[in-house]
Amino acid sequence: MRRIKPLLRLFSIVAMGVSVLGTTGGLAADKSPLTIAAFSTPALAADAFYMDMGKRIAAAPGEPFDVKMLVRGELGSDEAHFYALRRGRIQIAGVGFQSVSTAVPALTVLNGAYLFDSWDEIDFIYETAVVPHVNALLDDHGIKGILHYASSWHGLYSQEPIRLPTDVAGKRIRALIDPSSQVFVRALDADMFQVAMTDVVTSLQTGLIEGGDTNAHVYTMTGTSTEAPFFTLTRHTPTIITIIANKKWWDGLTADQQGAVETAHPPMRVAGAALRADAERMLAEVADDHATLIEPAEDELAAWRAVGRSTHRALIDAGGGQAQELYDVVMDAKRAYQRSLHVE
Repeated sequence: MRRIKPLLRLFSIVAMGVSVLGTTGGLAADKSPLTIAAFSTPALAADAFYMDMGKRIAAAPGEPFDVKMLVRGELGSDEAHFYALRRGRIQIAGVGFQSVSTAVPALTVLNGAYLFDSWDEIDFIYETAVVPHVNALLDDHGIKGILHYASSWHGLYSQEPIRLPTDVAGKRIRALIDPSSQVFVRALDADMFQVAMTDVVTSLQTGLIEGGDTNAHVYTMTGTSTEAPFFTLTRHTPTIITIIANKKWWDGLTADQQGAVETAHPPMRVAGAALRADAERMLAEVADDHATLIEPAEDELAAWRAVGRSTHRALIDAGGGQAQELYDVVMDAKRAYQRSLHVE
C-alpha cells in the first residue's frame, strides 16, 4: 500500500497536467485543421506568399488553426487541388480559373481568348467590376472567393515554330481542361488532345502531341520547354490565380478568424505584378539556355485575335445566362477602362 499511494499521487498529477494542457490553445489537438494547397515552386514569388500566408494564419489571435502547407504540388495538379477543396479534404487552395470553371461554367468566359488586352486593363476590370460577380458565382457552388489576381499570359508551345494560326492546322495540340482552351484549339483547326499535365512531357517525347496551350510559368517549370523548345507569345488568355476556401469550413469560422484569413495574402496588384515579373524572368532564362520565344508581329497578332474572339459566342452559349451576364460586365468595364485613359 505504501508504494501504491505515491503512484496514485503521480498519476493524479499527470492527469491534472494533461487536463490543463488540453485547455491550452497551443495544443494541435485543440486547433482546427487547415490545409493550404497549391502548385508552386521556390522559383516563384507565390511560394513566399503562400508560406507567409500560412504563418500569418497560424499566428492569428488565439492561434486557432493547425496549419499544414502543401503548396508545392504535393497533392498533384491544379485540378486535383480544386477537387480536394470541394470535397473538404483541404480548406484553402490557390488554383487557376481554368480548373474552377469545370464546376462553375460561367467563369469560362473570363478565359476567352483575347477577351483582355493588357495587365493594367485586367487589374482595372477585376477591381472595379468582376470580383463581386465571380465571388457570387463561387458562393453558389460552395466556394468562398478570397482573392483573384492575374499571373501570366498563355501561349502555345511546340516542337516546330508557330507564327500564325494557319501553322497550327492539323497539328496534335493539347488543350487544357477548361472549355475556353478547347474551343480555341478547335478554332485553330488543330487535332485536339487532352492529356494530364503530368503526362505532357512523355506525350511530347512519344509524339502523341506536338504542342499545346499553357501559361509561361508551367512552360518553364515543368520541363515542357525542353521537349517543345518553341513558345509563341500569343498572350491569348491570362492565368487568373484564385485563392479560395471551402465554404462550409469558412462559414464555421468566427468573424475574426475570417478576417485573419482574408488579410493573410498580398493584395491583387502586388501579387499579380510579382508573378508576372517571375514569368518574364523565367522565359528569359529558358530562352538563354535552349528555348526560342516567338513574338508575333502586329499583323500576325491580328490573325490570332480574329480566331480567338470568334470563340466568345460559343463560350457564352456553353456557360448559360450567367456567362452572358458576366461577359456583359466585362464589356462595360472595358469601356470604362478606355474612358479612364482619357481622363486628365
